[in-house]
Amino acid sequence: MSLLGVTVRDRHIGVAWMILMALSCLNSKAASAEGGATAHIDSRLNVIILYADDMGWGDLGCQGHPYVQTPCIDRLAVEGCRLEQFYVTAPVCSPSRAGLLTGRIQNRFGMQHLIREQGPQVFHHVPVAEPSLPRLLQSAGYRTAHIGKWHLSFLGHDDEPSMQDYGYDYSMVLGASRHGSYRDSKWRRNGKEYETPNRWTAEVYVDEAIEFIAGAPKQPFFINLWSFAPHQEVDCAEKYRDMYSARPESEQYFCGAITQMDEQYGRLLDYLKESGLDKSTIVIFSSDNGPEPHLIPWSDRARGSTGGLRGGKHYLYDGGIRVPGIIRWPGVTRPGSQSREVSWTPDLLATLCAANNISTDGSYPLDGVDIRPVLQGDAVQRAQPLFWQFPFGVVLRDDTRAAAPGLALRDGVWKLHCNSEYEEVELYNMDIDPNEKWNMRDEYPEVVDRLMAKMVQLHNAVNGPYSKTANTLNQKMLDRNQAVRELSD
Repeated sequence: MSLLGVTVRDRHIGVAWMILMALSCLNSKAASAEGGATAHIDSRLNVIILYADDMGWGDLGCQGHPYVQTPCIDRLAVEGCRLEQFYVTAPVCSPSRAGLLTGRIQNRFGMQHLIREQGPQVFHHVPVAEPSLPRLLQSAGYRTAHIGKWHLSFLGHDDEPSMQDYGYDYSMVLGASRHGSYRDSKWRRNGKEYETPNRWTAEVYVDEAIEFIAGAPKQPFFINLWSFAPHQEVDCAEKYRDMYSARPESEQYFCGAITQMDEQYGRLLDYLKESGLDKSTIVIFSSDNGPEPHLIPWSDRARGSTGGLRGGKHYLYDGGIRVPGIIRWPGVTRPGSQSREVSWTPDLLATLCAANNISTDGSYPLDGVDIRPVLQGDAVQRAQPLFWQFPFGVVLRDDTRAAAPGLALRDGVWKLHCNSEYEEVELYNMDIDPNEKWNMRDEYPEVVDRLMAKMVQLHNAVNGPYSKTANTLNQKMLDRNQAVRELSD
């Protein structure tokens, strides 16, 4: 059965999920009485962000996947709120993560693509002057940690920002690459090289998180736990592959890696409960972008599911930028709740700062809003639509290019696509056509005109003078690479 056939609305969720939902409904009154949506909100709640890598909207049991086993994340959804229309700011890793870290569309500071030393688009780091979620929470008295993949600077290089510069008290950063990122991995632990031979990284992430939490039990903590799974080249322990022995080998690896990471997330959630911290800890789960297309040339294990959404990683169609969004927030979310309100990763910084009465620098305007009302079943008003800019794509195994128009905008039920010349226009009603199949530009020219005016305004604002002068480059690295090129010539 092809995962591409999994639809967003029509896929049956599964027996286990339905049982969990039923149990959560039975307990919802008791949960509300203890600390439901009307309870006092503690502005010093702990925060954990669990961030997957290249996980599609449909790659979880609670999102309707027909056979991937993710009981621990499913349990988190049962205990919290599932955001059905949750987006990231880009369809690839570095710019998407930059949007989460800063609460801003990363194109505002010129970051259009991946952090890399050379190529047509070169970016070395997120500008330290930009807002930073850990640094802002640090200012409110939080201990802060980053554990796992980073991909927002070149750590260890001369003149590169440190993790402390971004506001982290502790860091255990995975030396992420396509190989060696699931087992026997290399890390930078508080800036120093560190190795974990004969260990799966999924276990290391959680061991590090638990140790960090236990280190100062009376101080609120913030942890970014950014897993490499299920990014390619995906790998997992044999026992998890065996759980999918009836599937093709590529799916055994892909699904097994998700289940292995899920089990470790469960170990962390169990620790919170056993330590009595579950009632005082916000847990957020999401992914940096959609799944790799199945025909990428560097791996045959890319088997992620968009849940029927069009496109995938590298596309501005929803399959590339709409991802799982699950939040369990004591005193705010109701068990087993869902919201179809549109939200995205910049909202996380805005929301956590608002909850902690943290002021942000007005010279760096945020692109998110406080979504606590959304988590309680209400709507929010946005000053501007969601905006994306990614005019690239990826070459597939058959030499075709997977791409979408380079600009996109979401305003209410409408989503508009076009290129940088505001041509090749596509218009979709996401309420009735979440798979973006029926271009309605000719049927609704007045909607196209209204949204195009907003598109032009946002495109110009995001690509203002600062986007061309923001400090995303390391001059020493540029000079060294230039010298290497000259020698090779």
